[in-house]
Amino acid sequence: MIDRDLCNYSKNNWQHFICTIAEISKNSNNGSIVKSEKKIYNFDKITKNLYSNGNCPASADGLDITNKIFELIEFKSGFKKRISKKNFDYEKAKCEHLGDLCRHYWDLFYKNQENETKQLIASIKFKAIESYIVLEKKIFPCCNMLKDNNKAKVKLTIVIDEDELDNMEDTLAELSGQSAEPNNCYGQIKQALKRMQNQTDALGNDYFYDNINVLSAEDFYNQIEKT
Repeated sequence: MIDRDLCNYSKNNWQHFICTIAEISKNSNNGSIVKSEKKIYNFDKITKNLYSNGNCPASADGLDITNKIFELIEFKSGFKKRISKKNFDYEKAKCEHLGDLCRHYWDLFYKNQENETKQLIASIKFKAIESYIVLEKKIFPCCNMLKDNNKAKVKLTIVIDEDELDNMEDTLAELSGQSAEPNNCYGQIKQALKRMQNQTDALGNDYFYDNINVLSAEDFYNQIEKT
């Protein structure tokens, strides 16, 4: 938790960095992962402004701020696969020369997909680390202390373009004390970020994130529209 007043600091300094979630969540194809007109801070632009002299760290896409929660938000596309083991069509995948599946080809195909997913997760992990460093080293020292010894939580939310059913599968597995399927990307992301949650240094000070959540684009949209 953080004892700094980022809420008032952001209102006084970052109004020109406010954008819609639809704009902030655009992917490389210029399509929005979350088509919402709700506005938050563009944390990418804030970070680039802070490091205008170069050597800019990797950063999360957005930052939503209330009096009690500072929420960094990363939108990541590439997890949704057109062909997966769940929707695999055996008949369409047959080789016309063999009259059957080319096992070697499809083994390589899925191996490549797994490597792509690992790269996406590595990118998320890297951004999670460097985004927190930006907050702690560049932003929080500029903010006043919160009044009455109150503290605010620092939250990280990852929003991905995968089906919400996989997220439900991971949640149910977690509640039952079991492991989700190995190819469940929600569980893989949570595991990769596990060591960045609820950490305490040698002096008893909190650091890293109080809460980390991984959501589908649809679940995230439904969540923010309720607020």
